Amino acid sequence: MGPGQGLAQLPAPSFHHLKRDFELFSAYYQIPFEDPFGFIWFGSGTGGGLYRYDGYDLICFNADPNRKAETIATDLIYSIYLAPDSNLYAGTILGFTRIHLLTRELKNFNIYYDSLPDPSAGVTRSFLMDTLHEVLWIGTQYGLMRMDKATEEITILRPPSPVNGHMPANIFQIYPDRRQPNWLWLVTDEGLFRYDIQADRYKFFPIRGQASEVSIKFAHRAENESIIWLTTTADFITSYLPETDTWTHYEVKSPYPVSTGWNSVLPLSTDECWIAGDTTAGRVNLDNGVFEGWTYRKENPGGLLHNGWYSGLLNDRHGRLWVTSFQGVQYAKNAFLPKSTAAKDVQVRITGVDIVPLFEEVKKVLLHSAPLKLRKDQRDISFQYVLPNPLNKENVTYRYKLDGYDNDWIETDQRRVRYSKLNGGQYTFLVTGREDESTDWLPVTALKVEIDKRMTEQAWFWLLAIVFGLAIAFLFYRYMILRAKRQERMKSEFEHKLSEIQMQALRAQMNPHFLFNSLNSIKYYAISKSKDDTAAYLSKFALLVRTILNNSKSHTISLKDELEALQLYIEIEYLRLEGKFDYKIETDKSIHIRQAQIPPMILQPYVENAIWHGLMHRDSKGSLLVQVKDMGNHIQCVIEDNGVGRERAAEINKSRIGKKDSVGMQITGNRIEMINRIYGIDTQVQIIDLKDAEDRPAGTRVVVNIPLIRDEEE
Repeated sequence: MGPGQGLAQLPAPSFHHLKRDFELFSAYYQIPFEDPFGFIWFGSGTGGGLYRYDGYDLICFNADPNRKAETIATDLIYSIYLAPDSNLYAGTILGFTRIHLLTRELKNFNIYYDSLPDPSAGVTRSFLMDTLHEVLWIGTQYGLMRMDKATEEITILRPPSPVNGHMPANIFQIYPDRRQPNWLWLVTDEGLFRYDIQADRYKFFPIRGQASEVSIKFAHRAENESIIWLTTTADFITSYLPETDTWTHYEVKSPYPVSTGWNSVLPLSTDECWIAGDTTAGRVNLDNGVFEGWTYRKENPGGLLHNGWYSGLLNDRHGRLWVTSFQGVQYAKNAFLPKSTAAKDVQVRITGVDIVPLFEEVKKVLLHSAPLKLRKDQRDISFQYVLPNPLNKENVTYRYKLDGYDNDWIETDQRRVRYSKLNGGQYTFLVTGREDESTDWLPVTALKVEIDKRMTEQAWFWLLAIVFGLAIAFLFYRYMILRAKRQERMKSEFEHKLSEIQMQALRAQMNPHFLFNSLNSIKYYAISKSKDDTAAYLSKFALLVRTILNNSKSHTISLKDELEALQLYIEIEYLRLEGKFDYKIETDKSIHIRQAQIPPMILQPYVENAIWHGLMHRDSKGSLLVQVKDMGNHIQCVIEDNGVGRERAAEINKSRIGKKDSVGMQITGNRIEMINRIYGIDTQVQIIDLKDAEDRPAGTRVVVNIPLIRDEEE
């Protein structure tokens, strides 16, 4: 401070420092910028990259040739601009990079410059998002360019020749005209240009009232204002009002040498500006030019950083002063400036989420807001959060709650919380904060988290478990009931086996009876017939015997086998009686004779009885009809003859063999009784005496109703 300049009116130089080679890379930091959330951004003009600072930690965006699609175009940052859609544009020496403030989605546009006519077109100095024309205006060292927002096609708008001897190049600021939406104001080192968008025409506005060799170094225009403030290579600052085409120059009476002019200007009122130069930073009274400022003092390590080159100024939402310089960034510990309105959406922000175990690399974001979907084994999760750039970090208090896990809010001064061994389900992490106890809690920030449930956490699993438990209980109950009935069942099985043995005995009786009757027929045939006829008869008889013996081995046989054996028996009797009767076997086509099962030789005794006791005693030729009918769940077998009838046959038999009944019929009756008992069915036999019109015997009809059964041995 120069003598008598009133340095005591300024606060004591007390700054926090972010230094090169400690927190920062490279050097020459510039373009400080506060985003709507309260984070501070700045860049390095000599290769340190782009930075975001939250008051605690730095995030650095650096170029990486091995990950070009994921990193910025180059580390030399010349400009920073925030568009209304929350995309931040960083101008570099090789094009520009677009970064979304929330998602960190990044895209480089340096490849578009490969075909440009001049390498200086890649030096990107300024931006302006034009929502009216849906384009992004780009100021480069080569000139003005336009990028279509939809197609991202870039067009060069450099005029073919200079305008009034000056080329609109090295454009380091672009401002819209407050009155005419089709005009742009371009700030260059040679002066201002007004660009007419519709006419594609430039107009040059040189600095008036000063020597022509003066060059513009920096420009600033406050939000919603028209005045453009400029610094030059001279020791004064300048303002320009486009509406009246008025230039105003302000003398700066600095006690410190200003060899190359002022590097930046920050107007905060109508009579005061803050300015920064190569050796000092401070404020100037616009009415009298009096300058009060600070410079580096070795004896004051809390002041400005050494080596000077103070290039950028910023007042933040608290009213603190930020100064960028060659050696780093310094920001005041106390607030003494008007508060900035740039940070319009300040609240606690979730800056990181760590998930364990991490099965795959998660795309990093700058601020978490989108819901998280985790796998069923990812039960350990940590949240990092911050109130961006608080005035005093020591006084900040946070309050958080995991909805779905915590019952109450938890207050803390820490910026990280971990939850382990969470159950599957849906949660919402809620966090808020306040600057100190005298301020209100900020709006709550929420982040939804869903963890896939394990099988044991699913409602259907416990429903199945209950059902399974009830099933076990029911089975145990059934076991006890079955155990109690076991003796009764064993007794029933024993009786069933006994019935089967009795059945086998009856079949054993049936076979000798049949053979006895058949041998009598053979005897008769041998006596009364020739040898050839007897031989033919014996062949059929042998086939029949073999069939009968095979069938008698099974509890049941197919209806087809039974009818084939019956057909063979009738043919033998037909030969023996020399064609004394005609016969016919009819079967309903709807019956599956190969699948339908009946007991073996159940029909043969009735056919035998019809031939031997009915048809054989008839004087004239008789007839025998066997019908098998489909009755749904059972089959009906009808054996009908037109013989002498049962009464006449009984008289004849009585005179021949006395009172002895037919053995075959008795055995068959006993077999039917056993079959009904074993299979639990009701096989019924009905014998009908047929009469003619004069009520004389006209034959016999036997109706056998046999339920369909399944052989248990098969």
